[in-house]
Amino acid sequence: MDPAETWRLTGFRGRLFAISRSPPGRKVLGSMHCTRRLGRVKCDDANSSRFSAALQRAVAARAQQPKLWRIGLLAPAAPTPAMLSAFRDGLRDRGYVEGQNLFIDIRWPQVSFEQNPDIAAELVRSKADVIVAWTTPSVVAARRATSTIPIVMVSVGDPVETGIVASLARPGGNITGISNISTDLTSKQVELLVEIVPGMNHVGVVTNLKNPSQAFQLRETEKAIRALGLKFEVVEASVPDEFDRAFARLSADGAKGVVLLADPSLIEHRRRIAKLAQEAGLPTVFQRGENVEAGGLLSYGPNLNGQFRDVAPYVDKLLKGAKPADLPVALPTKFELVINLQTAKALGLAVPPTLIARADEVIE
Repeated sequence: MDPAETWRLTGFRGRLFAISRSPPGRKVLGSMHCTRRLGRVKCDDANSSRFSAALQRAVAARAQQPKLWRIGLLAPAAPTPAMLSAFRDGLRDRGYVEGQNLFIDIRWPQVSFEQNPDIAAELVRSKADVIVAWTTPSVVAARRATSTIPIVMVSVGDPVETGIVASLARPGGNITGISNISTDLTSKQVELLVEIVPGMNHVGVVTNLKNPSQAFQLRETEKAIRALGLKFEVVEASVPDEFDRAFARLSADGAKGVVLLADPSLIEHRRRIAKLAQEAGLPTVFQRGENVEAGGLLSYGPNLNGQFRDVAPYVDKLLKGAKPADLPVALPTKFELVINLQTAKALGLAVPPTLIARADEVIE
């Protein structure tokens, strides 16, 4: 009998039943006729062997059922349907299908992890086999909640600088996954803004310093802007009213374009940000194509949906017994340029044909 099978014997109306108590639900495994006299219970010996055989067959059949793996997905805000679809597709390619051998538990705080710190602990209490954490704030929250459950990070900044892993090659601890780190990513974004905006001399930078990864991004962005001899101004924003004030201030101060540093709040409020930028007449550059699809001017960076698909091999290896400490952190190898020509027209910008030719996606 499978030792993992939990069952009990119970009597009812002269019969002895063996009832399974293991997931997915209770089930009668077998029964035989019994009588009670003078405090003693006697069961039909003729049926006892058949009862035992039926019980063993039922337990063996249940043991052959596939294990139901629990994957926790922790996010700072609601993931987009495209992200979740890519994640499920990647897992399905490796034999993990929801409703058959996979359950995905998706959670995010209503406001922030600081205001709802227990959200990660809920995944731990649900006995997740692996936790996938989108962006640095989610990884930090998951790490606070557990040091034993494997954590797969997706779309984080520099995980070494923020203390998430010991090194990219040997992460150590219970965390591995995919980073956005690239030494020239922000400099390329600034160069693209200069290329598309005539007379660019004043760059606004929007950051969320509550995100631990922003310090690295901000430092690299400032370095790139200084290298081009441009004036720059940094404003903080992560919620709607802060974005309102940020764009109003940058417009009033004479900024000619805005670099928005990668943060989940930019995905969550992407339509509002696009509207604010167009109303202020400010060209914008992002890391994520989702912001350009929502009405931003251009983006340059790794494909977010592709990163969600690419965490599936990590999950697969961990479920098969690999240790996070032994799985190197992956870095992006492909960067996509996305341009929104409708937005360019609304801002009165003529996009150089050479830039259009280099784009991976053009929204017309």
